[in-house]
Amino acid sequence: MSDVVNGISRRIVDAGVPMETRDGVVLRAVVHRMADRESQPIVLVRNPYGEPLTRNIPVWALLAAGFAVVIQDCRGTASSDGVFVPFEGEAPDTIDAIRWCSQLPFSNGRVVMYGASYSGMVQLAAAVEQPDGLAGIVPIVTPDDYQTRLAYRGGAFQMGQLTGWYTMKTLQSLLYDAQRGRAVGDRMVRFARHAADPWASIGSGALIDAPVISEELPTWRRWAENDVTGDYWPSISYCDRRSEIAVPGLHVGGWFDLFVGGTIANFVHLRENAATPGARAGQRLVIGPWQHIDQSGTVGDFSFGAPASAAGAGLEDIVAQFAAAAAAGEDIPGPPVRIYVMQSGQWRDEREWPLARTAWTPWYLQPEGGLAPELPDRDGGSSTYVHDPADPIPMRGGQSGVFAGGLDGGNEWTAGPRDQRALDARNDMLRFTSATLDADVEVTGPVTVTLYASTDADDTDFVARLIDVFPDGRSVGVVDGIVRARFRDGQDESRPIEPGSVVAYEIDLWATSWLFRAGHRLRIDIASSSYPNWDVNGGSATNNALVDPDDRRTAEQRILHDQERPSHVVLPIIPSFTTPSTQSRSVTDSSHQQGDPR
Repeated sequence: MSDVVNGISRRIVDAGVPMETRDGVVLRAVVHRMADRESQPIVLVRNPYGEPLTRNIPVWALLAAGFAVVIQDCRGTASSDGVFVPFEGEAPDTIDAIRWCSQLPFSNGRVVMYGASYSGMVQLAAAVEQPDGLAGIVPIVTPDDYQTRLAYRGGAFQMGQLTGWYTMKTLQSLLYDAQRGRAVGDRMVRFARHAADPWASIGSGALIDAPVISEELPTWRRWAENDVTGDYWPSISYCDRRSEIAVPGLHVGGWFDLFVGGTIANFVHLRENAATPGARAGQRLVIGPWQHIDQSGTVGDFSFGAPASAAGAGLEDIVAQFAAAAAAGEDIPGPPVRIYVMQSGQWRDEREWPLARTAWTPWYLQPEGGLAPELPDRDGGSSTYVHDPADPIPMRGGQSGVFAGGLDGGNEWTAGPRDQRALDARNDMLRFTSATLDADVEVTGPVTVTLYASTDADDTDFVARLIDVFPDGRSVGVVDGIVRARFRDGQDESRPIEPGSVVAYEIDLWATSWLFRAGHRLRIDIASSSYPNWDVNGGSATNNALVDPDDRRTAEQRILHDQERPSHVVLPIIPSFTTPSTQSRSVTDSSHQQGDPR
């Protein structure tokens, strides 16, 4: 058959293409290519989820840009042989796959990697080894560290997203075993009981012993028991070796993705520390109003409009142009940073992150529930509440990887900007609200909250959330974060607190880009739980994953707000009179957005 018919090149799709790893395991791939090309660069995707979750890969755009596309199943998944062990063996398999792709008969030897989440992490795990043939990476919604940005956040176990992910992967593993002729009947019965209510299942005992998932995928137990860094996490993580990466990278994130902090950290670190000048200059960052798996521009309670979507942003073209330049060894096109400023209706191009013109502005928690840029009175006092781990505060949106569910059977747990008024009746949290804004305030950049606080428990958590209070009363969560008391200085070691002592806690809310409109108010909410996003702290100084629910205790929390101990949030305010680093691109009028006050 001719490679070209009526002037149209024929597309070839080969399934089950085998590759043997260094230890003799056969991995298989689907290969897409155009028949009339004898030599071309390769885009490699390594996928642990099976074919259905590869359908959003921009295969056509990459073929049009001159690539062949190889989508390989990770070890022990879908069509590939071996045993699936999350993350721990992916670096050597990925390096083998890069070498194999570079030697395919139709390859020109240059490989660019692409993929989201797990498929992004395998890119970084391989890139630190500087494999021959690797020309660039496109890690989408990808953390910078397995421990502190994947399994944990602020020292708290990322229970919500991990429960969902491990439940999905357990089912896939059982189905793969069944396809290979192994008996799974009894295991399927146990899985069905767990899947009927995963939250009740994992809450039936100590978290480390979560039924079924801790047995089918033992890394659940390893992740839960290793809350202190120790030797385990450095042995599997690429975090401390990212400076050895020697290729350009396109980092894509969402403001409401659970990995946005790591996505930004990867860009910033490689922009400053990658192994070569070309790699440093070739880092790019794109962040939209998206969550982990949805780039439609509709997230939480808001629709930011079609121009805010990945399609509206031209993300496929950005990916294709980046990949083409990386494969050719050319300068990477486009601005270093492209962000969507929520509530403004604009995508905006910038030169750096954080923005050089940022005015880092503290707003202080005030007595009687106020919030202002002025220090509180000298005798501003304190505010208290009681945290009951048996009745945790339910999450409502935010930066999360919880894809479904809610205590009322709804979807309030899913990521995004969501109205917090359903929590107004609760007295186990504090709210600090500003006066009405007399002008627009743009908050773009990292957000941190510093609390001077005490607890009568041996350990506790503090959760902070930045909220936009609309004139109609809606209280929309913009960004949030958590800190576990004994990990307030990081997870390299546990640093117990003395009950009753006042300690300074810094809560990293990661980052946002949100325009607070004139007529709105800013608010900071303080609590000690956000269920099921993070595991609920039972008050013990030991590993919280080992604590039985019956052994948990309440904690009385005290937040100080006086001049000597002024609890506050630092807002990265972008001065309205300052010209952006590069020309703004207005893509839609903000009056078209749901929730615009005008």
